[in-house]
Amino acid sequence: MGDRARRRPALLAALVLAGLVAGLLGACGGGGADDFVRRSGAQLTVGGEPYRFVGFNLYDAAASDVYSCAPQYRLDDESLATTLRDAKEKAGATVVRFWAYQTYTDGGRDFSGVDRFIAAAKAAGLRVLPVLEDGPGDCSTRSTRVALSQVDEGHWYSSGYRSPLGSARLSYRDYARVMAQHYKDEPAILGWMLVNEAETTERDAQGRSSLVSFAGDMAQVVHEADPNHLVTLGSQSNGAPGASGSDFYDVYRQGGLDFTEVHDWNAYGSDTEAMPGAVDGLLPDPTTGTCARTDAPVACSFAISRMLGKPIVVGESGIAATDEAGRARRARLLGAKLDAAFRDGASGYLIWQLQDSDDPLAVKVSGSDPLLPILKAAGAESLAAGPPVEQPEEVDRS
Repeated sequence: MGDRARRRPALLAALVLAGLVAGLLGACGGGGADDFVRRSGAQLTVGGEPYRFVGFNLYDAAASDVYSCAPQYRLDDESLATTLRDAKEKAGATVVRFWAYQTYTDGGRDFSGVDRFIAAAKAAGLRVLPVLEDGPGDCSTRSTRVALSQVDEGHWYSSGYRSPLGSARLSYRDYARVMAQHYKDEPAILGWMLVNEAETTERDAQGRSSLVSFAGDMAQVVHEADPNHLVTLGSQSNGAPGASGSDFYDVYRQGGLDFTEVHDWNAYGSDTEAMPGAVDGLLPDPTTGTCARTDAPVACSFAISRMLGKPIVVGESGIAATDEAGRARRARLLGAKLDAAFRDGASGYLIWQLQDSDDPLAVKVSGSDPLLPILKAAGAESLAAGPPVEQPEEVDRS
């Protein structure tokens, strides 16, 4: 008997458990037409109420018999369920972000890995945030790691995404449509993130970042296939080329993008600054000075999002820690960043990364990492809803 056959009973049990949990939540008022995450102005909402979340990245969560990007960290059914339950109970997590690239679905032909993770997340009371391709080129369909910004002589975001990448069965454009169509009725999905850390130095004839036309076209493709879920580009911002400062404004002002995203990493920012680029704790003017540049810090993205009237999410934030003192430092610094982000209007904050390993960036929910109670306190203050069970009767994308 193959591995896939042996795992079917466990997967079925997870799906049944997810259904039971979802049913209980529905009986308590968590189900029904308003369980998809929506946008109302600069806020995310669920059931007409503001929705704010904390959580983690678990990039290889959709690992299956088809593919695993990090087999040394791959979780079996029981370990996945335990990890997600601990994330919910010990850290107050309500959202987990993960990779849903073509490698994980055999080019849109085998959804078992993604289905398995969604079932486990729902059973734990979590929503998920899938990402459809990798900007830096990891875990993707090329034989070697090449950033999308370098593919097709730097033209991937303007034209290359319409053709298969490396060994991919489908073009990125077609794959995104397949995924959106397949999961359009799954309310546990918070929304679609088009790319992890999209960035490029390519500019169009009008001098705009190529991410503008790419994001506009792809948002339309996904929304047409799936009218139920939110869509965002997926960007570091924070100084990354093509999606920072004035480029960030040009990209995210488009109506098809429902919320903005930033990453708070030392590479473009600062571990020790709660809000890199803030002046005396205040957001800068989004229209002038540093924010008008194309290498603006993360505080400018918060200010620009506020000006655009759109929600902003910190999709990744991490600090390395190798011992008890380092973990205490990380908890203190990320706690300050979390406070600053929510003070300045963030709708969500996700830590990199949820992993029971010796990776310096890993946060172990099986232990007593001092970051866990900080996250749980922030989660307790949010108005996070549980995993939903029904599709909405109508969709409001105001």
